[in-house]
Amino acid sequence: MMQAPRSPKPSRRGPLARLALLAALLVGPVAPAAMAQAPVASASPPCVGLVLGGGGARGSAHVGVLKVLERERIPVCKVAGTSMGSIVGGLYATGYTPQEMEHLIDTIDWADMFVDDPPRPGQPMRRKDADFRYLLDLEIGYVDGRVALPVGIVQGQKLLMLMRRLTISTWDVEDFDRLPIPFRAVAADIITGDKVVFDDGDLALAIRSSMSVPGAFAPVRVGDRLLVDGGMVDNVPVDVVRDMGADRLIVVDVGSPLHKEDALTNPLVIMDQMISALMTEKTEATLATLRPDDVLIRPELGDITAAEFNRGAEAIAIGERAAEAALPRLRALAVDEATYAAYRDRQRKRDFDPKLVAFLDVVDGRSPSATREVERAVASNLDQPFDAERLEKTIGTAYGDGRFQQIDYRLVERDGVRGLQIIPAEKPWSAFGKLGFQLDDNFNGRNNYMVSAELTFNDVNTLGAEWRNVLRLGRITGWLSEFYQPFGDTGAFYVKPSLELRNESFPLWLDDAQLAEYRVNRRQVALEAGYTPQPEWRISAELVAGRDRGDLLIGNPGDFTSSQEKYAGVFYNATWDTLDNINFPTRGLRVSADLETYHDIGGANVEGDVARLTADWAQAWGRYHLLLGAHLSSALENDSFFQTQGFLGGFLNLSGFDERALFGTQTALARAVMYRRTGNTSRLFSLPMYVGASLETGNVWASEDEVDGDDLILAGSLFIGFSTPLGPMFLAYGGNDEGESSWYLTFGSLLRPQVE
Repeated sequence: MMQAPRSPKPSRRGPLARLALLAALLVGPVAPAAMAQAPVASASPPCVGLVLGGGGARGSAHVGVLKVLERERIPVCKVAGTSMGSIVGGLYATGYTPQEMEHLIDTIDWADMFVDDPPRPGQPMRRKDADFRYLLDLEIGYVDGRVALPVGIVQGQKLLMLMRRLTISTWDVEDFDRLPIPFRAVAADIITGDKVVFDDGDLALAIRSSMSVPGAFAPVRVGDRLLVDGGMVDNVPVDVVRDMGADRLIVVDVGSPLHKEDALTNPLVIMDQMISALMTEKTEATLATLRPDDVLIRPELGDITAAEFNRGAEAIAIGERAAEAALPRLRALAVDEATYAAYRDRQRKRDFDPKLVAFLDVVDGRSPSATREVERAVASNLDQPFDAERLEKTIGTAYGDGRFQQIDYRLVERDGVRGLQIIPAEKPWSAFGKLGFQLDDNFNGRNNYMVSAELTFNDVNTLGAEWRNVLRLGRITGWLSEFYQPFGDTGAFYVKPSLELRNESFPLWLDDAQLAEYRVNRRQVALEAGYTPQPEWRISAELVAGRDRGDLLIGNPGDFTSSQEKYAGVFYNATWDTLDNINFPTRGLRVSADLETYHDIGGANVEGDVARLTADWAQAWGRYHLLLGAHLSSALENDSFFQTQGFLGGFLNLSGFDERALFGTQTALARAVMYRRTGNTSRLFSLPMYVGASLETGNVWASEDEVDGDDLILAGSLFIGFSTPLGPMFLAYGGNDEGESSWYLTFGSLLRPQVE
């Protein structure tokens, strides 16, 4: 579990505990003599039970303890664990060595493990499009007439996949007494508060259930029970191992201490302290039941918190030192080398034969279209040798659709052949909402904002249609409704009719002076058809018809007049997107090419063609990141109407100018942005901060004839960026060789995309 506290001071102990302490003191003086004697060979060494407590990342210390037990030839015959203790104990029980577990802890990307979504390059293009709408990463569902929030910050999809992969050698073992070392995992029923001890069933699911920290991880449903972290009922399961029949116990407690008074600074910490105090009381009562010949090990983990998985190596070393401090008592349990070698040989990890996957069964879910989505994603595993990495990638593709709470799998055998059972669990709501936020301020009286709310209905029909509605207020005010209908055997084709009502403010500037401001009122209908066979790319064509009316808000009516344009045309687009992140990208490429053709048909009064190209490439070298970008647009026949205009100005779009201060039918921008992540980059939970600088060049022109390289404006900026819960936030200062400069406070992506 993420946090399993204990009291910083021992509680009062009963008579049994005092006898245990006296016995320990009496044993102490004879320990050197015991060490001087070689252990006596024994065909049946004493059954030593191992109890591994919960403590989140602090549980990495268990591996250090196991290293010492292995070195000192301490035979472990029973294991039970809670939370992180169940992970370490479960892997040890399946035959992993401490050295293998140490390597795992050191190489696992823990930050990625606590993010359910697959890497962005593998997500569907429709999910990637949402990144450009400045949405907060919080989904609000609507179920049975009420609003519902996710029951955990993390659903635990990747953690479950990791447990499946690591325990695959025991895929056909249901009785945990038949593991190389008999094992128990402890969880808690969140409905009844009962302790649940797994002694059989699905090992990966048992371990995952034991580590479902309430609030952080979503509860796990096993049968008719809804299970969470076992630390709330039994963080150090001494009685469980004793009930398994162990003669002697080695107990490792890695619980977190209670917070000091000066740390109790907010309601969340107070609540955590209250829960920790109750858990500490239970843990101390449990430890008071230890017998004189049991060994208690409490690694001094100091300020290592339950969430600091990046300090795993440090915790392992501390666990090792703590076990070495207990050597006088541990060596009394040791056996000779030959006996231990034979003992461990019987406990080694079983070989796994990756036979062909002869069949695929996808358990039917609530939505037929969701089931088909999973079937399509995992189909490539059929008639292939089982490959956990490939299977996880294909499951991740389906999970990236956004409709699933969890997608699990199990190896099964039927009529002598092996296959896969895929178990998708859809989110409990078919309608969900998200909020978005954008802000730009130049600290000189010019600012704009936009808030948005999206409501999406999934599975509107049996073909898996999606109906999305967007409401915006601020710089852009309006409503967008679109109906996305996939079709075809693989769902790669789609049609998308849409309706948009939109009002948008456009200021007109000249030499740092605002001359006028228009409010452009748009009414548009469209029908898009597209093809996206892979997550990386998409091509589409869109029929568009609409009307733009420009209402003058600021300016001299004698110089600026209101106008209205009707347009109709066909838009073509091709997009390639492998960026890993659009906020602070570290690798990948995104290229979007558009051709907009406007025709004088159906009452439209404008005509012309516009070509647009946007490209962004990112690469990282450790803490240092480079983003190269180019944005080009051109009205091919110099036609000048509102739809042909391109806009520049603002942070990273010719810094120094106000947002969208420059416009023309021909625009060009190239930029290079270098930024460095500061602080401890390995921390699991942190507020990443970046410092960076940009170099930009470009300009706008009224016609192709005016385009001249000598007119290019050179600009640049210095900035500090933060990845906040509200999205990326930047504080920047920019200037250019036209003498313009400005401070910026902005929420948005480093790509600085326009809102579509």
